[in-house]
Amino acid sequence: MAAQLRVERRIAVEGPEEAAQLWRIYRTAFAPLATATPMRHGSYTEAQFESVLSDQEFMKFLVYADDVLAGLCLITANLDKVPWVNPQYFTHRYPELLEQGKLYYLPAVVVDPAFQDTRRVGAALLADSVRALDPNGLLVVDYSDKLRSAIPAFVKRALGVDVVEEVLDRQVFASYAYKRGPGTP
Repeated sequence: MAAQLRVERRIAVEGPEEAAQLWRIYRTAFAPLATATPMRHGSYTEAQFESVLSDQEFMKFLVYADDVLAGLCLITANLDKVPWVNPQYFTHRYPELLEQGKLYYLPAVVVDPAFQDTRRVGAALLADSVRALDPNGLLVVDYSDKLRSAIPAFVKRALGVDVVEEVLDRQVFASYAYKRGPGTP
């Protein structure tokens, strides 16, 4: 029998037990990526994460599977709240959307690894989160290029509509091995 799913939108997560459970989900969901990509997924420290959970400028969507907390999606329209985002870029590129509060940034969507085999949990979480946004807005996300191929299909499954993806930029992590030749200091 499939789990009964429920997504709740919260202004703040105030209960310490629920906050601790969300921190555990956040850390364990991103743990497998620690050695898969040079980008640090799950960038928030525990203190920053706790601050985000109480910050009213972040929309928090919590998904429950049979009344068990199974995941979290964070979205904000205040780009200054996401330390790794350059708000000036978006002000230049999408001034009207930003001014109208219709440019949304998704810094995290995580599902407890115990529920990741059930694709419906992540899809329900993402679908309910995105449907809560203004349909004339723009949702911006960041992720490793290694993860990119699965994102459009996941979004299409979750929302049940076609989506248009535009890659705004790519960050390249490179390494250069070098040796000093004879006669070099």
